[in-house]
Amino acid sequence: MLLSVSPSESSFQFSTRNDYHYHYLHDSGLDVTGHTSFTFQVKACHDAHIALSQDKGVDTKNTYEIVIGGWGDQQSVIRDCKQCAQMDVENHMPHPLSCTQYRPFWISWANNIIRVGQGDIVGKSQFMMWNDTSPHDVNYVAVATGFGSSGDWQITVGNYWPGQFWLGLSDLAVEGEWMWLPQQGSLTYTNWGPNEPDNAQNREHCALVDLHRNYTWSDDNCEELRFTSDEAVNIGRIIFNV
Repeated sequence: MLLSVSPSESSFQFSTRNDYHYHYLHDSGLDVTGHTSFTFQVKACHDAHIALSQDKGVDTKNTYEIVIGGWGDQQSVIRDCKQCAQMDVENHMPHPLSCTQYRPFWISWANNIIRVGQGDIVGKSQFMMWNDTSPHDVNYVAVATGFGSSGDWQITVGNYWPGQFWLGLSDLAVEGEWMWLPQQGSLTYTNWGPNEPDNAQNREHCALVDLHRNYTWSDDNCEELRFTSDEAVNIGRIIFNV
């Protein structure tokens, strides 16, 4: 059932059967051309499959296949085509999917890097990544369930604008003790967002400011590539000639 469609962002919801048959978003009027990411919520006991394809209906080549909660909702993988070699694997504890509740995820293919994470913020709480050295275009996205599981999906497609910038804060030295780097100065002010910092999967030890969430702070993996807040200000001055 189509919920809404607009040039910048499109959303809809539908169900998939226990048949491992891919349903292309394009068939529901949702075009991902020119986009580099989407967020979605899925309610399924296990085996949520997503295909990022160059050509519609062709999933044996030029397709990235992502499995979330496969193998009894214990493992997720990125493959370089349907049922092909696994390029990244994540073993889960606790289980990522639910038979009774929608669980949020995001997928990005910007800069030829396939990224998968939990939550509704693209780039946050990433748990899989693969840098394809022989990339192909992503013109179509399809979803499926199978292997004993059906699913309900809510999907939003939009361009990912990188409105998140490193602040120069870290608690790498001592968990929970945030300091300004490189001076190692103490904090006199904080603006953490709801339930932040959360140190998801014990991997998040650097702080960022999120322009999309009223400039609140959150923690994330220090290895993520982002501009610092100072660099962002300088870029803005160049773009807007201020």
